[in-house]
Amino acid sequence: MYHGTVIAWLGADLALLMLITAWPLSRRFDESDQGTDRFVKLPPVRRPSIRRALWFLGIAAAACVLMVALHHPRPAQSYYLLVDTILAKAHADATSISHGLPPLIPVAELCYLTSIAITARATLGRRLMILAHAPLFIAVSVLVDCFAVLASDAAHLPLGPIPILDFMLQYTVGFFLLYRLSFTTFRLPKPTTLPNLRHGDWRDNTLLILCMIGSFGIVGSFALALAVWLKNEPIVIVVVLASLRVGINDAICLLLGLIRLLGDRKPVLGAERPALEVIIPAFNESAGIERLLRSIDRAAANYGGPVRVVMCDDGSTDDTRALAEGAIAAYTHATGEVIEGTHAGKAKALNLALSRCTSDYVFRLDADCAVDPNAFVYAIPHFLSDPRVGVVGALTTPKEPYGTWLDRMRGLEVLAVYGFSLTLLSEVDAVPCIPGTFCAFRREPAAELGGFVHGMFGEDAEFTCALARLGWRVVLDPRIRSYEDVPKSIRELRVQRYRWGLGGMMNFARYTPFGHSAPGPRFWFQLPRSMGTRFLAPMNFILMMTTLLYAAFQPSVQHNIAKFAATFFIAQIPGLITRLSVTVYYRRWRLLPWVPLWIVFVLLKRFFQLESVLGCGTRAVRPPLPLRGRYPTWRALLRPASP
Repeated sequence: MYHGTVIAWLGADLALLMLITAWPLSRRFDESDQGTDRFVKLPPVRRPSIRRALWFLGIAAAACVLMVALHHPRPAQSYYLLVDTILAKAHADATSISHGLPPLIPVAELCYLTSIAITARATLGRRLMILAHAPLFIAVSVLVDCFAVLASDAAHLPLGPIPILDFMLQYTVGFFLLYRLSFTTFRLPKPTTLPNLRHGDWRDNTLLILCMIGSFGIVGSFALALAVWLKNEPIVIVVVLASLRVGINDAICLLLGLIRLLGDRKPVLGAERPALEVIIPAFNESAGIERLLRSIDRAAANYGGPVRVVMCDDGSTDDTRALAEGAIAAYTHATGEVIEGTHAGKAKALNLALSRCTSDYVFRLDADCAVDPNAFVYAIPHFLSDPRVGVVGALTTPKEPYGTWLDRMRGLEVLAVYGFSLTLLSEVDAVPCIPGTFCAFRREPAAELGGFVHGMFGEDAEFTCALARLGWRVVLDPRIRSYEDVPKSIRELRVQRYRWGLGGMMNFARYTPFGHSAPGPRFWFQLPRSMGTRFLAPMNFILMMTTLLYAAFQPSVQHNIAKFAATFFIAQIPGLITRLSVTVYYRRWRLLPWVPLWIVFVLLKRFFQLESVLGCGTRAVRPPLPLRGRYPTWRALLRPASP
């Protein structure tokens, strides 16, 4: 009877937890986007604000100090009293939870809500609605704690790993809670109306799930062993676990890499040389347009087939068009033309150039890039060898010679992301974005789609996901190389990452897997993971701050500021090892002395991501539509009754 009661409470806990976190994720209630499927119509995006982001960090720090330093009543005691009361009703071991982690995640969530409610660009009603999430966040955290204890009690597990499992569960559920907050708060594009035409994803799904299980097993075992070695000290465990998410992702990629080694070899170009076309949008690109066009001619020479360039001059006020026409006139292997755009944005320039194409395969390049001489040679075989492949991407690195430390940091970044993780994730078709620096695709499905979406940031990510939803696979081959311009100053980097942050949020809103089907690992794994990382970046900062303050205000032999700092830096080593290994693999030896600046670059990126979250427009608070139609308005009451 006792065991059956615990299982019943466990089932009720799980059902309530799923109901609370899953219900609002479908976004059926958002009316922000008034456009069509290929045209997003949202209010204008505000400029980034350093002052607003600094206010967020200052308010978060003050809230953390207040929550941690508060003694009467102490938040931890009140929180666990509530948890123990519920567990007592279920006849579970209510005292076991008192030996777990301090409620750091609930405290961090409350501080996050307070900070964003005060600093976001929102009406008073929306600020109050943001704060109204606080009871929900606390309720979900309590349910997770109860679930961890009830599950261990029902399965007769030892109490040792409960704190670690509890923290990992709370951290995972935090992803969904922040999705809920974002979907109900921000003005985002409506979900796509494209049908789901994907089939045969069972292999990709199965392989990725198995790799995830293996990764969690490897990294989780390491975390448990480390926790035992550190004598289950809560503060140190939090720092380690918060850093191990990078290790989990790297382990998944390494397992996919082993599968890749056992699979088929990369395709090579045979005797067939199909015609291809290159589309380029350009606006005031006189500094680099000639270099790009010359690189295309060299690539056409190595390819040996017909190559035609269509460059859309989107209303340039400099000599971009004259330089481009001169470079195309000097072609010896490719052909091309320059057409006039309407200065209506990059997406419309791309669509205008795409409408002039007739070849089966099209390459989209940004005007500030350049391509490797063998780019077409390595890209076309993917289309010819697999009829399911619809998009092919490249490893895009900064142009050399490197001039600033930002060039070198970007070099480390793209090697780790596109040279390692996304290359291996393409094994299970889980690449969410092939950037515009180099994107090869089939023309017919792109034309049927309607080209590139207009009215939102991240048209390259949206294009990748749109074709994938229609059933086309994506491949990223690091043998294909392109070269890009990199921001030369922190100010330029800020503008770039602000735009990327908003683009990622908008694309995830269009292709959310919640309630709109999740075809393939790209939609149910990589998109939520990458967007969860963006949304969680501010809360990760608050979580670390809370942990640090806990060590400062309540120090002991086991946890203090010195031990916190040492553990934090030790926890960064697995991620650095991966980046160093990838850098060595690609023979970028000159980047190695600059690795110590990586942590500075990461902090800057996180700050700019925070700016993009705070800069996203917020929705007004309106009564539900049924209420507006159910009761008459005062104007209706004053109108005379019709006979």
